[in-house]
Amino acid sequence: MKKGILIFIAALVLISSLAIMGGRIWSQNSSINVVRSGDTIQITGHSYPSFYRGIYLTVESGRNIARFKDFVQAARQSNINTFVIDAQMGNRDYCVIPKECVDLCIQNGIHPIARVVVFTDGLSHWPVDESLIRNRLSVAEDACRKGFKEIQFDYIRFTDYRVRGKLALPERYAFIEGFLGRARERLRPYSVKTAADIFGRIPLNKSDAIGQRMEGLDKVVDVICPMAYPSHYTWSKKLQADPYYTVFLTSKKARERVKKAEIVSYIQAFQMKVGISGLSYDKYISAQIKAVHDAGIKGFILWNARNDYRVPFATVRNYYLEPGKISRTDRPAEEDDLL
Repeated sequence: MKKGILIFIAALVLISSLAIMGGRIWSQNSSINVVRSGDTIQITGHSYPSFYRGIYLTVESGRNIARFKDFVQAARQSNINTFVIDAQMGNRDYCVIPKECVDLCIQNGIHPIARVVVFTDGLSHWPVDESLIRNRLSVAEDACRKGFKEIQFDYIRFTDYRVRGKLALPERYAFIEGFLGRARERLRPYSVKTAADIFGRIPLNKSDAIGQRMEGLDKVVDVICPMAYPSHYTWSKKLQADPYYTVFLTSKKARERVKKAEIVSYIQAFQMKVGISGLSYDKYISAQIKAVHDAGIKGFILWNARNDYRVPFATVRNYYLEPGKISRTDRPAEEDDLL
């Protein structure tokens, strides 16, 4: 009898606490909705991060539950709140990541994003086979059914090289944006966000043969993710050598060219050409994180194709314990000279 009374009192305390918090409870991603119906309390909905701090995971990392649990544990210890996970294998028309892993993310306050590669290495043939389009949309929809809260489309572009079949630049824009608009409409019943990955140079130019443009993408996706890896800015020694400057410039220009879409930049968590910056690997990552914050965008995603995040995890954890100043915070004087 006494045990029952104690349980009842504890329940009353919980209800009161929730009421004081205005119908919200804390989670790593901010808060989730608490709905009260009579004497019943139900936790519903999903909270998107107020600031993305993410990592990318391969299919192998996403399917192996034991390994996945290790990533979740490391993320919780390192202030990471977002996982971008490859959702497809080959031409399979469904999401290969088990629902158990998606649920594990949500239970631990981690925002799960399914990555869908649309055109491997970029679209090189025109016209496009409709079956390929249907395949990618099917993967995305199945990812939603398994609980993913955001679908990120990568390689949604034409190749940098010759495309078989004549197609003018305005038609390339129309095709890329048309696919993303179609995907957003297809996924609307699931109340998820859609995102597009873009080359880091796209925020810095006004026309590009790969068919990506900020202003057009702004109309058809909720999130735009510039891949701001300094090692890949091969046309500029300055951009390759100064990770803060590169990420800040790319992120800031991206933010300035959209009206609705959120900007979440991919940053470099691999050691290619890190040496030319004169920074250690961890300071190189820290400089990029600081640049993201200074640019005023929505967050960052660490990219490491091998999923080796030992140094990046420690760097993120230490950055938020004691951020410090990694590089200058003022507007780069040479910014306009690089456009």
